[in-house]
Amino acid sequence: MRTTFINELAAAGLLLGSYPIDWIVQKSEPYLCGTSSEPVILTHGFSGSRSNLLALAAYLRLAGYDNLSFLEYPQWQSVADSAGLLALMAERKARDGGVHLIGHSLGGLISRRFAAIARPGLVRSLITLGSPYSYAQTSPGEVAIFGAGDPLIPPPIEEMLGHGAFGRVVTLGNTGHLALLYHPEVFRIVGAELRANRIGDNQAAA
Repeated sequence: MRTTFINELAAAGLLLGSYPIDWIVQKSEPYLCGTSSEPVILTHGFSGSRSNLLALAAYLRLAGYDNLSFLEYPQWQSVADSAGLLALMAERKARDGGVHLIGHSLGGLISRRFAAIARPGLVRSLITLGSPYSYAQTSPGEVAIFGAGDPLIPPPIEEMLGHGAFGRVVTLGNTGHLALLYHPEVFRIVGAELRANRIGDNQAAA
């Protein structure tokens, strides 16, 4: 419990520091962003911003994913409306291919909502981090990652999940809600999932 608290405190400090850094990143994005990789769309959580996902974005760029986008949405907008914005972005970015979706907290719920109605083949990967869920939901292509010490979104009891609720559930020890954004195992899983679901493979998230 103490380790989880320390990790969350450290993550909160990193989040605060990410806001001024994001200003610099946005200025340099015309030189960082490209189209050589498949598009990846990152969606932040409630009351957050794209700056919350800078560490994950930096990892993805180092891993060769230069075609990154951030979905930002009004704080009090409905999940359905935010999923509609994501649909527009995904169709624009995908062109004739597909997109990979990664969402933290509410951003994962928005991504899941869109993936459920997306045309076949559009969503190649769906990865959620500490996102709200229902035991009766159906999201068979989703890789859902939770923190064992998350007080906001506790990990599901897997025996209670309905068939196809998730494709895979990963629970990380000594990890809360914010620390998921910086956890090295999250980065490893994200990288492996994106590589496994590249266009040309037979797998798809939805």
